[in-house]
Amino acid sequence: MTTLAPTHTPAPTPATTTTRTQTPLLLLFGSKTSGQSRRLDGFVAHVVQRRHNHGTFRYRIVDVEDRPDLFERFHVTEVPTLVVIDDGRVRARLVGFHQPKAVEELLAPWLH
Repeated sequence: MTTLAPTHTPAPTPATTTTRTQTPLLLLFGSKTSGQSRRLDGFVAHVVQRRHNHGTFRYRIVDVEDRPDLFERFHVTEVPTLVVIDDGRVRARLVGFHQPKAVEELLAPWLH
């Protein structure tokens, strides 16, 4: 049901970071009725705030009931799921509920 470890795609290299035109997009795919989705949202806020990276991501919560088309487009089959989109491509994904450490490891390539 839940992936035990985050699935990472290669992090951006210094060359791509300097030519980036937009702030990376961090999507939390969840459900209003999912306690795990709400907790993961809190973990994301905690990680970003603790590392002083408030402007690092454009952060959006995508609800399954409101935007099932986005769930299909990004091949999300389980809530919660975090997806990082950078330079127009999915760069990282974390499926299922995880503790803050896993969230921090997923976002580490973009955090200072």
